[in-house]
Amino acid sequence: MITIKVTKNNLELLEKTYFDYIVERNIGYILFVIKTDKNILTAYDNKKGSTFKVTIQGEGAYSIAEKWSNSPATLPKKTKDHKGPVVYLDIDEQIGSDEVGTGDFFGPVVVCACYTNHDTIKLIQEYGITDSKKMTDQKIMQIVPSLLKKVHYMCKVFMDENYNTAVAKGYNMNQIKATLHNYVLYKLHERCPYVKNIYMDQFAPEDKYYSYLISQDAEHVQKGIVFREKGETCFPSVAIASNIARFFFLQAMKEIGEKYNVSIPLGAGKEVNEFSKKFIDKFGIDEFNKITKRNFKNYSEVLNQSESLV
Repeated sequence: MITIKVTKNNLELLEKTYFDYIVERNIGYILFVIKTDKNILTAYDNKKGSTFKVTIQGEGAYSIAEKWSNSPATLPKKTKDHKGPVVYLDIDEQIGSDEVGTGDFFGPVVVCACYTNHDTIKLIQEYGITDSKKMTDQKIMQIVPSLLKKVHYMCKVFMDENYNTAVAKGYNMNQIKATLHNYVLYKLHERCPYVKNIYMDQFAPEDKYYSYLISQDAEHVQKGIVFREKGETCFPSVAIASNIARFFFLQAMKEIGEKYNVSIPLGAGKEVNEFSKKFIDKFGIDEFNKITKRNFKNYSEVLNQSESLV
């Protein structure tokens, strides 16, 4: 990965040369993204100067940088090309958020926002980070404690009792997620106000997302968010946020399990219902209510089947 400065004329020529390979335009402060079989080039807006920043990822990045750079002499010392997979549309300074736990009957909803820059990419490569759904829980629990010491992040763990209270007030899952995403993004952006690009793993259309916050009279609303489905594959901030969120979710589940001396299954499948009936028989419905999302269909199914409640 290499960052270069290009003149306006060179930027226009770059755009023209790779016109057929442009896959994105006007994403936050990104002017355009070029994606070839071997490279991703991302051009950034600069409203205050005459030169523009371009990041280059992939095989042969140094040769491309030499061709287009405004000052080739300022390029970093040439190193061996990295031939790993080219993933991210934007590797510049950014904040991104993602959530976990929304499909789990037991345990909290966890939302995390993370700040990343060029240096963070080295951490991603060092730890082998991808989307948390593609990482094993064992790997996440192994690497994230060290990662937390090296990145800026903001995390919100929304436990089941709070979740059920919100649902009782009329909030649906997307409204809850919108509130949590807005909270962590706004708080982290307060700490890093110079960051221009803010990304979110999209779970609702942009207008709907903001309507959720308006309907809740949110005190502070983070503006300027770029919403993207599968955002963890496009932006490193979202990828790391997904792993950190997963870590805190697993941590919460471990603590709940230790409290009751049980191993709680994840998800919302049949094994969850079977476990739930045994849990109620042993600990009672009141304890069960504290650690489950009661608007999931599992809840009514379990109560209808549990012999102890007949």
